[in-house]
Amino acid sequence: MSHIRVEPSMLTQTYKAPQQLVFDAWTKVEHLNQWMFPMPGCSCEFVSADIKTDGTSLHKMTMPNGNEMWLFTKYEEVSAPNTLVFFQYMSNPAGEILPNPHMPTWPKDMRATLTFEDMGDETALTFAWEPINPTEEEAATFESMREQNGWASGLQQLSVYLGTV
Repeated sequence: MSHIRVEPSMLTQTYKAPQQLVFDAWTKVEHLNQWMFPMPGCSCEFVSADIKTDGTSLHKMTMPNGNEMWLFTKYEEVSAPNTLVFFQYMSNPAGEILPNPHMPTWPKDMRATLTFEDMGDETALTFAWEPINPTEEEAATFESMREQNGWASGLQQLSVYLGTV
């Protein structure tokens, strides 16, 4: 099985908040529970969180219709307040990694690399999301969904949340 290199999907957002607060919003449960979901009406609950380099977390997102989605995250690098790198996987409530039930050909390993740039009263966030060692089929699935990057709506939820802090 051959693996190919795929360019990351890139998102950028500027927040009217200090760099440390934006970084904390990604690494502290009291913040994450307030915005880490794709749309209003959802909720987020972390059941475990060891958010540090080589740490892991497990959280549940509950959709407005009551459906639940469990996500297991492995943190590769947590360097406050500049860099956050993690892998996020679909899982069950026990944190066991599962294939994506909605897209069986979705890449198994997806890495998110976030950089936080201090701009005085604002923070510029750059978010790179990329499949690691995808098969040709996984790469094709990722490419077909590139413009529908689900993180874009999450970044909007973060913007709304930061406006309330």
